[in-house]
Amino acid sequence: MKPIRCAIVEDEAIARQILSRYLAELPDFVLDAVFENALVAQTYLQEHAVDLLFLDIEMPGLNGLSLLRSLPQPPKVIITTAYREYALEGYDLNAVDYLLKPISFERFQLALHKLFELQAFAPAQLPSATETPAFLYFKSGHKWVQVFLEEILYIEGLSNYVKIVGSKGTTVVYQKMSYLEEKLPAGLFLRIHKSYIVGLNKIAALYATDLEIGGKLLPVGEKYRPLLKALIGKKTIYKQTNTNKKHEDLPHFSRHRHRIRRPVFSFEQPQLGQLHQP
Repeated sequence: MKPIRCAIVEDEAIARQILSRYLAELPDFVLDAVFENALVAQTYLQEHAVDLLFLDIEMPGLNGLSLLRSLPQPPKVIITTAYREYALEGYDLNAVDYLLKPISFERFQLALHKLFELQAFAPAQLPSATETPAFLYFKSGHKWVQVFLEEILYIEGLSNYVKIVGSKGTTVVYQKMSYLEEKLPAGLFLRIHKSYIVGLNKIAALYATDLEIGGKLLPVGEKYRPLLKALIGKKTIYKQTNTNKKHEDLPHFSRHRHRIRRPVFSFEQPQLGQLHQP
């Protein structure tokens, strides 16, 4: 990912130090300039492009809102202020977020999370086979981690956290399942249980009430089974393990569970870009 270049315009020394320290902890952000005077910042910003501006509102001389309005091509802005009444004006100027002083690191991270949700900093669509794999950023502890969608096997919900299990490791991030269910591409991911979302092209076998993925059995909730069957039938290449049985147009869930269970069907593992209609 290309580094996100930042500038800080803030007349309070403590606030400048805090914001600078927070940014130093995030490897994907580069702090290009820090200003305590809006007029000096105005000259710099008219000649140098930055991606993200942390902007105080109430400053002597030129205030933050006037500075922002004076820029012909303003960058993304996160407003920092001690006054709640400036929030509405900030949103009118398409600010990403506003941070009320004193600014905690947790609140700072949430503002950056909003930034990543914007189209300019998040993948808009899945890649083709020749493009760089799509990815998302998630907050994990005091850092943001990059997760490639094609590497995700399944996601397990843990209250306000989720465990993302991938082909190259496991990451625990601060996020809710409902958010991920909305953000992940529906054609490649599906919620199969209140606690699980799976990569459809990573499913190895499907049983009556669960499925196998990454060498682990995951439960399939009853209300999720019809949609799972439909998507499996349309989106994957499958073969029956018992060649003596008549081939069916759509896969089905087995009606019985045995001590040594045989899957209803197993899957070839198509790569991204190879999914097709039968």
